[in-house]
Amino acid sequence: MFGIFKRKTKIQSIAQEVPSVLLRLFGDKDTYTPKEIDQALQELGHDKSKDLSHYQYAYGMFANEASYEQLGLTDELGNYGHFQREVGKMLLNTPEPIDMHIYFEIARQHQKAGLSLTHQEVSESDGV
Repeated sequence: MFGIFKRKTKIQSIAQEVPSVLLRLFGDKDTYTPKEIDQALQELGHDKSKDLSHYQYAYGMFANEASYEQLGLTDELGNYGHFQREVGKMLLNTPEPIDMHIYFEIARQHQKAGLSLTHQEVSESDGV
């Protein structure tokens, strides 16, 4: 049970952070190459040697099926389509794969919520 929760938390974190970096660095695409995903994760401070699963989940979420299979992720994460549907269930409670534009919106909403929280914290500290 704890493993599923940890996996969901990691996938949520990836969906909230990585798409905006991919969009900024490489533009609006349907999928991204493993090299592009690596660069985005590195920019966010992730180390592939210390957390390979973070990279594997990101590849599964943002790369195409050919890259997924070439990286051998079927052994780690299961069938590409199944993994895509699993992510859809975790993030949006729908058994459908999520396209990049939905990921961009998830990341945008997360950033917007973070900015609102930061603004609220500043406002509250001004009043003390």
